[in-house]
Amino acid sequence: MPTYIEPCLPKLVELAPTGERWIHEIKHDGYRLAVRIDAGDVRLLSRRGLNWTSRFPLVDQAARELRQKSVYIDGEVVIDGADGISDWPALHACASAGRCPGASLWAFDLLFLGGNDLRALPLVERKRMLAEILAPLTGGISYVEFLEGDGRTIFEHACALGLEGIVSKLRDSRYRSGKSDAWRKTKCEQRSKFVVAGFIPNSGNKRAVGALVLAELIGGELKPAGKVGTGWTMKLATELAAALEIIEQPEAPFTKPLLRKAFPGVRWVRPIVTVEVAYRGRTGDGLLRHPSFKAVASVQ
Repeated sequence: MPTYIEPCLPKLVELAPTGERWIHEIKHDGYRLAVRIDAGDVRLLSRRGLNWTSRFPLVDQAARELRQKSVYIDGEVVIDGADGISDWPALHACASAGRCPGASLWAFDLLFLGGNDLRALPLVERKRMLAEILAPLTGGISYVEFLEGDGRTIFEHACALGLEGIVSKLRDSRYRSGKSDAWRKTKCEQRSKFVVAGFIPNSGNKRAVGALVLAELIGGELKPAGKVGTGWTMKLATELAAALEIIEQPEAPFTKPLLRKAFPGVRWVRPIVTVEVAYRGRTGDGLLRHPSFKAVASVQ
């Protein structure tokens, strides 16, 4: 069994695939993690093959309880919030600190078992075998069930539940390292309106916006929400810069002082412009993850 296997990576698509050839899994918001057991030696490997065993003691303990002495499992390590949905900020914070005692693994694929390479077997057969070996466990590692049916309907239900999205897979596909069209992920998108607190000029064209610094009103205070730097054409970026220059001011509009070094090159503006932004969750500091500009919502 190899020391490390590069994971199969799903292709990001806008629409979930349909048809009987596809099965669908809930996408968990965490870190990719492999469980490798060889002659009883347990290692938890990151997406790039780093040894993360000490970071996730619950997963390590569960792996040691498995009856198999040689196995390679692919999955996603997460921390579940009170609502049962993956809590990315909590996971990111404890992983950065070096230890996540509350994190567990959602296992979705089995690559090796008892010294046998299973990667050429159909996906559903690998998952059947995975479910069997994980059945005795009571925690630490859980099996990812799959759903059959219309992918787009399943995706809509996942988004309605507040989940990150789904991963659709060809039921008879082999396991292939790297990007694979046989695995496709569809992500749920959140949208909201944010106040423009400033802008950062485009590095290649100073007359255009490179990024907007965002804010939101929370408890009567205007607080930072991060920045957005994608979603517009160069024409719109130029128009935004021209409009924002008119309302430029020397200090940040936030309720509490904010140092300029938090947003290098920023030019602050009066907080009278609101924009609509799509994003995929928040960081532990409450900043937007993967934001994308959609439209100017209003100007006071």
